Amino acid sequence: MSKTYTVEFHHQGQVHTLEVPEDQPILQAADAAGLDLPNSCNAGVCTTCAAKLQAGEVDQSEGMGLSPELQAEGYALLCVSYPRSNLKLDTGKEDEVYSRQFGQSS
Repeated sequence: MSKTYTVEFHHQGQVHTLEVPEDQPILQAADAAGLDLPNSCNAGVCTTCAAKLQAGEVDQSEGMGLSPELQAEGYALLCVSYPRSNLKLDTGKEDEVYSRQFGQSS
């Protein structure tokens, strides 16, 4: 039996709390619980499901759509993020992540 973690979502001014197994993507668990979070590709390549971790750790090694720098700052793509501790996160960070990652000129 896999370990579960408490994930607190701050989404559109509301707080939702779910128990998420360590072997289930966070977005999948949220969807199964009826929480309608932004998503698109479900493969870790777009930034639609981006969130900002306020507390905790995730494993998002399957995702390719988020730079190591943004990951280090606490951003995560929920479709490929697995909880590794209890979490507090802010959803709806797509525009912020997209502009920081792709809007930079070299």
